Amino acid sequence: MGKKRKTGLITDAADGPPFCAALITAAGAGLRMGSGRKKEYLFSGGKPLLLRALEAFENSRIICLYVITVPPGGEAEARDVLAPWLAGPRRAESTFFVPGGETRQKSVYLGLCAMKSRRPEFVLIHDGARPWVTPELIRSVAAGAKARGACLPLTPAVDALKRVDAEGFIEAHLDRGQIRGAQTPQGFLYAKILEAHAKAAEDGREYLDDTEIYAAYAGPVFSVPGDTRNKKVTYASDLPPAPEQESAAGGFPRIGYGYDLHRLVEGRRLLLGGAEIPSTRGEDGHSDGDVLIHAVIDALFGAAGLGDIGESFPPSDPAYRDISSRILLRRAVNLVRAANLRIGNLDCTVVLESPKILPYKEAIIACLAEDLGVPPSAVSVKGKTKEKVDAVGEGRAVETFAVVLLFRDSR
Repeated sequence: MGKKRKTGLITDAADGPPFCAALITAAGAGLRMGSGRKKEYLFSGGKPLLLRALEAFENSRIICLYVITVPPGGEAEARDVLAPWLAGPRRAESTFFVPGGETRQKSVYLGLCAMKSRRPEFVLIHDGARPWVTPELIRSVAAGAKARGACLPLTPAVDALKRVDAEGFIEAHLDRGQIRGAQTPQGFLYAKILEAHAKAAEDGREYLDDTEIYAAYAGPVFSVPGDTRNKKVTYASDLPPAPEQESAAGGFPRIGYGYDLHRLVEGRRLLLGGAEIPSTRGEDGHSDGDVLIHAVIDALFGAAGLGDIGESFPPSDPAYRDISSRILLRRAVNLVRAANLRIGNLDCTVVLESPKILPYKEAIIACLAEDLGVPPSAVSVKGKTKEKVDAVGEGRAVETFAVVLLFRDSR
């Protein structure tokens, strides 16, 4: 067997790159998903897509350094999403977050520059929205990069390919036998791809991907067979079916019910589901008082068998004084995911005499969907009044009801 040596996070085998870094791109907005949240942070199989990708690289046993590009100002959110990853042994000191640029090309260059002090010999550049990459493919690309200097995985074209003109008319019928689809990770000698990116940053061109930059300034690029499972998540339809649409064994539902009521007082903001509603009075409470989120958390905990909100976030704890309830909701979601459960849908009702919530429903749904990691279509919010009856009807309080459906994660 070949000699092994310790480098950073793991032990590298002699048949792998001597010091290989992973550059994971997650700085884009992901607007085409229409989910209200970055696609890399959405869940599949109980885990964020970005976490799934990182775990595949870890399981390849050849990566010593992780650099993740994130939106400027987005490191805190990324750390929250990847809390289970960062809690692992030696991962915190081997994982770095770098603010991205206006384009993927600029983000990759910034990520490469951030590695200079660590001087990796090889780097694998991967889209954070490709969560189903396998350790085998990662090792195959790394081996190709070590032998040839640069390597990427390619998949055969399946559909008949046409080239069209500006008006949409076909002007050429292409031979799909000579066409391949490019995937990531794409592997390179670090020094060469860094130099190539530096030159590309000066020439003003936007390149299709990193192999085109390497080919323009460093040399030819080798290829290995890709993997049809290694799909990039671009649209909501690219994600696996929702749990309620699955027939796989183990996908049984669990229902949780939540309720909360808060007094309305002067000098407080009125917050519902994370959205601020214009009002002269807001909820009284130990935290920021978001009565809807508190009901949602209780519904989640009830379905998951995790007690109630007061047990996990006791009002007697000064750490929760005036804390954003959105932070608490995201922590609650992480606890539910850790119990191997997935969110199917949320239905909630706000009972408030004034103001009417109808103009703010979309904002409320967007905030809840973002924090739950689900598409907005999985969240329903309804507004009711008490017709001037009791404290709520008299405008002295607001109450909320929430029902959530959870499914066992069978994948």
